[in-house]
Amino acid sequence: MDLNKLSFSFLFSVLLISPAGAFPLQEKPGEEKKQLSLYAADNEKNCLVCHSKLVYTITDTVSGVTMKRMMSEQNVINPDIFYNSVHWSFNCLDCHAEGFKSFPHPLEARFEIGWNCLDCHGNDPNYAQYKFEEIDAEYHRSIHYTATEGMFTCWDCHNAHYYNPLARQDSSSRDQIFKSNEMCLRCHGNRDIMGMISDKGLDKVLPKHEWLPNVERHLEAVRCIDCHTRMTDSVLVAHEIVPADSAVKNCTDCHNKNSILMGTLYKYVSKENRDEKGFVNGVIFNNDSYVIGANHSKFITLTGKIVIGMTLAFALVHIIFRMIIKPIKRYNE
Repeated sequence: MDLNKLSFSFLFSVLLISPAGAFPLQEKPGEEKKQLSLYAADNEKNCLVCHSKLVYTITDTVSGVTMKRMMSEQNVINPDIFYNSVHWSFNCLDCHAEGFKSFPHPLEARFEIGWNCLDCHGNDPNYAQYKFEEIDAEYHRSIHYTATEGMFTCWDCHNAHYYNPLARQDSSSRDQIFKSNEMCLRCHGNRDIMGMISDKGLDKVLPKHEWLPNVERHLEAVRCIDCHTRMTDSVLVAHEIVPADSAVKNCTDCHNKNSILMGTLYKYVSKENRDEKGFVNGVIFNNDSYVIGANHSKFITLTGKIVIGMTLAFALVHIIFRMIIKPIKRYNE
């Protein structure tokens, strides 16, 4: 079966509309944070004046001739989404080389070595709860690192200009699954991008999922990383991506009461529900983590709750009437 013919092919369509995954999906504008940023004016004047659009204007300082040029897609930054990211308060030059102050940018500046997560967040007690050191250790054991000799970095998945932690967003599980898989398909669904990090053809790199029963449902309801990472209890989202031949292929790993998805896809949601609403309300009544095996239907869930509610209401009304009528009968007797 050709994966491009499956229902999740709409992800590829999104990537075609938004070239090379340049603009993340479904993000809220960051105008409010932009107003709070101390460096917004500098960023707009020195960098985003060109890098916020596909077409920019350049003027020859000698002849005075003005021309329009196309910006390379991977260098286009959406300001609204940037100011809604975790790095919204930064000056562009906090991360980029000083050489970028001049224009045209010198060639050596374009070969700058980018920062990684630990350069800023490593061994810092303020970020200890996020366990960056453990994430980095997992990343160095992953196929992404070992197969590319370190050429693949954090930012190939987590764009520094747009990054927001998916697992901690107040969005539905379906939205998180879509965004997470879009992150994977941005490379694994694009032959040109794959050519930058691998000499293998896309057909060899693209995972083969034909063995899955009801493959369309699986690929819409589960994140790629739920099957293609080594599960861990120490970090929120596993980063040790395993080779395709080591991915989960045993049906019972998911289709049982101790499903691995309870420790991956639903880990954060279940924990938050339990902490905020308590075990009964957070885990039993308002838990979106359905054990895989029966497809979750909101209509059936709502119908079930209504039936249970009506049954309890009928029982309560019956008890009340019995309590009222019984004394009346005794009185009449």
